[in-house]
Amino acid sequence: MEGKASAGDAEAPDGRPPHPLFGGWSATRWEYTSLAAPQRIVDVVTDLGGSVALSLTATAFILAFDVAGRGKHSVAGTCEVRGDELWLRHEGPDRAERVAFHLAGDTLSLGSGASGWDFDGTGREQSATFVAVLVRL
Repeated sequence: MEGKASAGDAEAPDGRPPHPLFGGWSATRWEYTSLAAPQRIVDVVTDLGGSVALSLTATAFILAFDVAGRGKHSVAGTCEVRGDELWLRHEGPDRAERVAFHLAGDTLSLGSGASGWDFDGTGREQSATFVAVLVRL
C-alpha cells in the first residue's frame, strides 16, 4: 500500500510486516437485518445518513459512529486477527465479538450472524445479522 502509512503500519514486534487490515476505514454500508423480522433492515450509512469509522492496529480498535437523532458514540478495546475473523473485545466485562472479514485491495467487508440493533429507537437492542463495507482512509 504505497503512500498510505498510518500508525497501524509499523512492523510487528517480531519483524513481520503489519497485517493489511490495520489502518483507518470508513463505512459505505453498515447494515443490520432483524432476526425476528427479516424484512426490517437498517443501513446506518444510507438509510440513516450516519457515518462510521473504524481504526485497527495490531492490538486495539476504535469504532466511532455518528447517527442523526442518536448522536455520536465510540467503542474501543483490544482486537486480534484469527484467520478470516476479527476478534473484538470491548472495554467492560463480557463484551467480545467475532466478525468475519474479507479484504480486497482497499475495500474491507465485515459480517456477523450474531449482532444487534435498536430498530425502533426504544433503547432495546434486538438480535440481528450485520454486514458492512468499508474503504481505506
